[in-house]
Parts: sequence; C-alpha cells; structure tokens
Amino acid sequence: MKPGDDNNVNSTMSAGDIRELISSAFGGAAHPLAPWYVGLLEDAPPLQAFTAANATKIRKKARHANTPETQRDLRCELAVAAALADRRSPLAYEPLATKGRRGPDFLLRHKGHTDVYVEVTRLRLAHAQAREPAGRLAALLCGKLAQLVAGTANLLVLVSDDELFSGEHVDATIQELRGRADANDDAYFAFRGLAGARALRQMLPCLSGMLIVVPAVLTEALSLHQQARHPLPTELVRAVPTWSLAAKIGLLPAGQTREV
Repeated sequence: MKPGDDNNVNSTMSAGDIRELISSAFGGAAHPLAPWYVGLLEDAPPLQAFTAANATKIRKKARHANTPETQRDLRCELAVAAALADRRSPLAYEPLATKGRRGPDFLLRHKGHTDVYVEVTRLRLAHAQAREPAGRLAALLCGKLAQLVAGTANLLVLVSDDELFSGEHVDATIQELRGRADANDDAYFAFRGLAGARALRQMLPCLSGMLIVVPAVLTEALSLHQQARHPLPTELVRAVPTWSLAAKIGLLPAGQTREV
C-alpha cells in the first residue's frame, strides 16, 4: 500500500512503504518524531491508512513542530490517532477545519454509525510558583468547552506532564464549575475564556467524558460525565484501557523539567 492509498486497511505495509510514508508525512526520517512514529506504524494497518490519507496535514504540523514543546504536543495528538485508528471505525483528522471553525482534533465514527468527537490537549510543566492544580484544570476545561460539538458525543483527552490528576479531580472540578454557574459568577468564567455562567450551562452538557493520561506514571483515568446529553458508546468506554496511551506517548525528553 502506497501513501495516499487507504482503500485496504487490512494490508500491512512493507518496510519500504513505511519509509515512503514517513517521508511523506514528516519530510524524512530525520524529523525528531519520525523514529517514534515508525514504531507505531509497524503492524498497524488502520494507522497506516490514516497516515496515508492525512500525510499532508501531518507534514504541515511536523514542519511547525520545531521545539521540544511543540513536538511533544504533536506526539500526544498522533498517539491518540494511533489509539483511535480501527478498521471498523473511520477516523477523520481536524474534521471541521474546512468549515473555518476551531473544532476537535478528530471525528471517530464508532463502528461506522456513532459519531464521537475527540479533542486532545496537553498540560505542560508549570512554573513552580504558578502551580495551582484545581485552578489549572478548571481553566483548561473552560477553554476547551467552546471547541466541543453540540448534538453528539465529545471526549476530551488531557495529557498531563505536570500534575497527577484523577477522575475524582475532574468530577470535583465540574461540580465547582456548576456551583459558580449557579451563582451566576460571570466574572469567573469571563476570566477563563467563556462568555459567562450561561455559556457554561450551555456547553458543559456537550462533554461526554474526559480521559486523563499521565505518562510519567503510566496511568490513564476515564471520567464519564453523567449529565452529558450524549454519552460515549459503551464499547468505546470498554476499549479505553486497551489504548495504552501513556505508554504510546512516553516520558518527557531528557532535559525538559519544570521551570522554577
């Protein structure tokens, strides 16, 4: 299977085909992410097909990923693509980009019939004096809610290279945000990128779940939003532990440490 030919996701590429695909997607084997991505591509026909279909998008992102931080961001995004790629569930990359709006990174058509949008974000290392775990998680949630899509399920994947968040932290943060909204604390939400309490009440039900990935300790915790309008498909929820996202992403490169 050659780059651009994604019609047969059951056929594994040869080593030569993979080298050609890496060249198409990363501009060559010299890109810092190329050796890592080769490991994901091997014996993974669905990911090979996804990469071939989206080589131009990946190459554009790879060209701009020219610092350790931006390379880490792209690594997290592509690791999620590797986890989602499945021959039974078509996967689209940046599905709303052609409509000129900022939307989730992926659209997964689970089992070919149930749409799930997936947004990937990363919590970078913070200045030691600026660390406030609960506040950072609340700000992140507020900032991402506007990217979710109404009328369908939405999964937010948070890769934390800093705090050891858990599902309990997510639940507590959502309860805190609801309390602020009930109190009509518009200033709180405006400071965090939302129009106000009403916007939070409108957007929060679009969040179906949040997957916290902490590569440093190889943990993943899925928190389901019980008041979501569109829950995640049960089979997808069961599959999450098999994704091994923390291992796919790996540790921070040597030398990347928290600033003080």
